[in-house]
Amino acid sequence: MMVVIKYILIFYIFGLLLNVSKSSSISSPSPSSSSSSPSLQSQSSSDNNNGNLSPIQDYDFEFLSKHLTTKTPYWILTKNGDSNSQGDSSSSSSSNSGSNNNNDNSYQPPEQCKLISIDFLARHGSRMPVLNSIEKLKDMTKSISGYKEQVNEEFKWIFNYSVPYQSDIAGNLILQGQYEHYNISRRLLKKYPQFFEPMKYKPQSYAITSTAISRTGISASAFSFGLLQGTGSLGTNGFQPVFIQTASLDQDILLRFFATCDQYVDQIKNGSIINKDEQTKWNEMVFPNISNQISQRLGLSDIWLPTSNIISDIFEACAYEISINNISDHWCSLLSKQNILDWEYSQDLSNYWIKSYGHKINYEIASTLLNDILSGFDIYIINNSNNSNDASDSINNNNNNNNNNNNNNNNNNNNNKNNNNNNNNNNNKIEPQPTSILRFGHAETVIPFISLLGLYKDEPKLFANSTAEHIENRKFRTSVVSPYASNIGMFLFDCGNDGYKILVEHNELPVLIPGCDEIYCDYEQFKSIFRSVGNFKWNSYCNINDGSDSDSGSGTENGSGNRDSGGGKSSFFLAIFIPITFIVGGTIGGLFTYFSYERIMQFKNRKRLSLYGNDELISSPKAKPSSFKPSKFDSRSPLIQ
Repeated sequence: MMVVIKYILIFYIFGLLLNVSKSSSISSPSPSSSSSSPSLQSQSSSDNNNGNLSPIQDYDFEFLSKHLTTKTPYWILTKNGDSNSQGDSSSSSSSNSGSNNNNDNSYQPPEQCKLISIDFLARHGSRMPVLNSIEKLKDMTKSISGYKEQVNEEFKWIFNYSVPYQSDIAGNLILQGQYEHYNISRRLLKKYPQFFEPMKYKPQSYAITSTAISRTGISASAFSFGLLQGTGSLGTNGFQPVFIQTASLDQDILLRFFATCDQYVDQIKNGSIINKDEQTKWNEMVFPNISNQISQRLGLSDIWLPTSNIISDIFEACAYEISINNISDHWCSLLSKQNILDWEYSQDLSNYWIKSYGHKINYEIASTLLNDILSGFDIYIINNSNNSNDASDSINNNNNNNNNNNNNNNNNNNNNKNNNNNNNNNNNKIEPQPTSILRFGHAETVIPFISLLGLYKDEPKLFANSTAEHIENRKFRTSVVSPYASNIGMFLFDCGNDGYKILVEHNELPVLIPGCDEIYCDYEQFKSIFRSVGNFKWNSYCNINDGSDSDSGSGTENGSGNRDSGGGKSSFFLAIFIPITFIVGGTIGGLFTYFSYERIMQFKNRKRLSLYGNDELISSPKAKPSSFKPSKFDSRSPLIQ
C-alpha cells in the first residue's frame, strides 16, 4: 500500500512540473527567437515588453517592432542579414534608437583611400501620427460600442480607449526620433573621426538641408547636434548652432520631387496608371480572414465583423503604440503573426506601386537628387585635385569631352581650356564645395531614391497574386527599406593612383550597387551606371504643359527649378503671336459690331412699322406695297409725342 501511495505522489509531482514548464514556454519567447538576435529597444524604454504579450501573440516583441512598414522604429541590419541588399527582415539586428554601436570593421576602406566628401540623405525620425490618422483612430471604436456585454473580458479596455495623441502636435517628431538621428551621427563621427574632428563647423563646409516640414528640420538639428557636440563656443557645453536651409514646399525638386513633379502628381490623382489596385486585390483576398479572426478573439463571432477600413486602423493603432510608447498588449493583442505579415505585404504593395519599382516615373523623378549629389562630388574633385591627371579625367568625363589629354604636365586650367570647358578656366573659378552635405526628407524621398540606385529590386515584380515563396523571400520590404530615420550615405574616397571610389551605405550598412564590381566602387564606373540620370530634364519630364522637346537637348537642368532654354523659344513665339491676336481679334470684333448694329436698326424699323405702319405689309410678305404716307397730324404718325 505504501508503495502505491509513493508512486501516486511521484506522478503527481511530475505532472505539476510538466504544467509549470508548459506555462513558462507560452509566456516567454522561444530560445530560438530570443537567441538569434539582441532585443530591439526603443529610446523610451529599455524593456522589450515580452511579458505583456497575450497568448495569441505568437511572436516576440522584436518581431513586432521590425514589421511595422514605414512606422518601424530605426534598426540596423547586420552584415550577415543583408550585406547584399536582400531585404531579409528576419535577420539579426540591433536598435539604432539606443546607443548601440555598429563596430563591424570588415568593410574598412583600402589603406590608400582617404575619405574626402560625404553626401548623406535621411528620412525624419519617429513621429506622432498625422492629423488624418488621429481622426481615423477616434472613429475606430464607434461600430463596436454597442457590444460591450458580449466582448471578452480581456478586451473590455476597448470601451475606455481614447486616442492618446493630441491633434495640435500631429506629425511632430518625438523624443525617440531625435535620439535616432543623434545616435546615427555619433556613430558616424566614431567611424570617421579623422574626417570630422579636424573640421570646425562653417556653413561653407557643411550644407544642411531639409524640407519645410518641422519633423525633418528637427531631425536635421538633432543629427547636427550629435555630429558637432562640444565643438562650438556657445554656452558652457560648447553648443554649435548650424544653418539649415529649406526650399518652399511647391518648389523643392530635390527632397520633395514627389509633390512638385506635376506629371507624377497628376498620374496619382488620375489613378488610371499609378494606383493601389494591387494592394486592394490583396486586401480583398486576406482581410476577410483577418476580420473573422479578430471577431473571434473579441468573442463576437457571428455578431460583429470589422470592415476593411477598421482592420487597417487597428494595424495602424498597433504600429503607433509600438513606435511611440512600446505598448504591445492593446491593439496589437488582436493580431497574430500571420496577420501582421499579411498587413506588412499589403503596405509593401502600396509603396511598391506608388513610390518604387511599380512604375519608372515613381523613381526616375529622384534623378534631380542623384544629379545634384554627383555634381557636388565632381566639383569637389576639381577643386581638390592638386593638378592631378585623375582630376582632369574626372572633369573631362563629367563634361562629355572626347579630346585626348596627351600633355600630362599641363595644369588643370590648360586641360580645361584645351577641352573647351569655359566654365573651369582661370577667369571662372569654381566656388568651393561643402565637404559634408546632409539632407533630411521623408519616406517618399528615400524609397524612390533607393529604387533609382537599383537596391531591393525583385524579379519578377510584386503582385497580389505572387506566389507565397516569392512574397516570403521578397527583397522589397518597407520595414527594411524605409523605417523611421532610414538613410543613404554616399562616401567619396581619394585612393591615390587607384583614382576615386564611392561607398554607398543603407542604414549604416555598405551595399553593393548593381553594376559595380565591388562595394568601394570606382567613381567613373558608378557614374557610367547612371549616365541616363545625367540626361534627365526636370521640366520636360514633369511639367504637364511644357512644350519643350525632351530629346532635342536644347535645355539643361541645373537642379534649381529654373526652366530650361526651351522656354526662350516659347517666349519669342508668344511675343509675335499675342500682337497678331489682338489685331485679328480687333478687326473681327469691329466687323461683328458693325453688322450687329445694322441688324439691330433693321429690327427697330420693322418694329416701328408694325406699330404705326401697314400691319398687313409686315405680316404678309406677298402683300402689295401700300401707298400710305403718315401725315403730320395722323394719329398713327410716330411724330406725335
